[in-house]
Amino acid sequence: MKPTRLDDNAPAKTVSCLACQVLLSAILLICICSQPAFGKLLLDVDNPNLGKMPIIIPEFSTNQPGPLNGAELASIVKNDLILSGLFEIIEAPQPLPLNQGGEPDLVNLAKTGAQALVMGSFFVNGNQLTVECKLYDIGLQRLELGKRYSGSPADYRYIVHMFDDRLMEKITNLPGCFTTKIAFVDDSKSREIFSMDFDGNNLRQLTNTQTINMSPDWAPDGKGLIFTSYINRNPDLWYVSVDGQRLIPVSNRKGLNASGHFSPDGNLIALSLSVKAIPKIFIINTQSHIIKQLTNGLGNDISPTWSPDGAYVAYVSDQAGSPQIYTVPVNGGDPRRITLSTSYNTDPDWSRRGDLLAFTAKIDGRFQVCVIRPDGSDFRVLTNKGSNQDPSWSPDGRMIAFTSNRDGVKRIFVMDAKGTVQTPVSSIPGRSPAWSPRFK
Repeated sequence: MKPTRLDDNAPAKTVSCLACQVLLSAILLICICSQPAFGKLLLDVDNPNLGKMPIIIPEFSTNQPGPLNGAELASIVKNDLILSGLFEIIEAPQPLPLNQGGEPDLVNLAKTGAQALVMGSFFVNGNQLTVECKLYDIGLQRLELGKRYSGSPADYRYIVHMFDDRLMEKITNLPGCFTTKIAFVDDSKSREIFSMDFDGNNLRQLTNTQTINMSPDWAPDGKGLIFTSYINRNPDLWYVSVDGQRLIPVSNRKGLNASGHFSPDGNLIALSLSVKAIPKIFIINTQSHIIKQLTNGLGNDISPTWSPDGAYVAYVSDQAGSPQIYTVPVNGGDPRRITLSTSYNTDPDWSRRGDLLAFTAKIDGRFQVCVIRPDGSDFRVLTNKGSNQDPSWSPDGRMIAFTSNRDGVKRIFVMDAKGTVQTPVSSIPGRSPAWSPRFK
């Protein structure tokens, strides 16, 4: 069934939406109110001294008690905003002060020190759930954002994530990524590919190859992933559709076909091939034809990742004696080593904002997730508990998924870009996370 969406300033139109296909129901978005945000509720996320915005999120109200819980809906908002690293949750007063019109008493709420308030309500009519969400600026004493969503009761998590995406856009001028997904490799003997919501819910197995799979990467259109697999007893590159129904070979040359990574436009794939015995970075098209060999050094070159503008590829090479991160122009030019302060560096992933590369470095005998600018400056270590690897940026460049064994088993964690909030999200052991693009 094709969903219909009503945008704020556009006529209704029918679109095909992957996320809605997964949910198997239509989501109707209706704008209640939308005013321009300014002042206290506009966060400059590029400010290194930015503090967290204090926000109140009381339990969603309803006049129809039932299996759907208002506290759970509010907890989804809280979890999304906490994981972004930009908000501090302030305990809601009990009862919440209201004025004579039933609206929140923002004058009294200002005494809590909170800058913003999210209020929600919901009701269920047969098989339809309607959720209303509002964002208030407490300091400026006004409603900033209001949305009403309708869908199946089973869609309640996705509905709340939709509002949180809009909330982030209102406050930071960049949409959130709470409706995106993370693919990863099950940390078991089978090593199958799974996907889940960014917060770990709606776990789904995508492959059933019963062999080793590794290094998943999402297609920019969100309709499938490429990954390396030993299906034919050789490390070949394969494509699997997001519903798991289509499994197609992409590159099956003799030897290594590893670490495939789509270009930003989805027309090209950078990968490591060992067609001349030593692995080098090649670029192929989606029909598997070699476009060019990108690296020619003496070392083993693996794990390519594209810059958001498609002009550069970062990769790992041991040509200096140990694994290091290099960048190379796609259209010709010499590679440049950018990691100089640590002796063992792998797993680069280029932020969609283009400002940082995340990677794994070996520090004091353990692997840690680090970030660095493409010119080699501003090196920072983000993790320090256990062993941490395989960073993957969210599409808004605000969060990083990674693998950690700090709890005794390897699981997928999510943290904000500064590393201040680090939370396990996968319900099963896993490794090699790959964050999806935004679904259209």
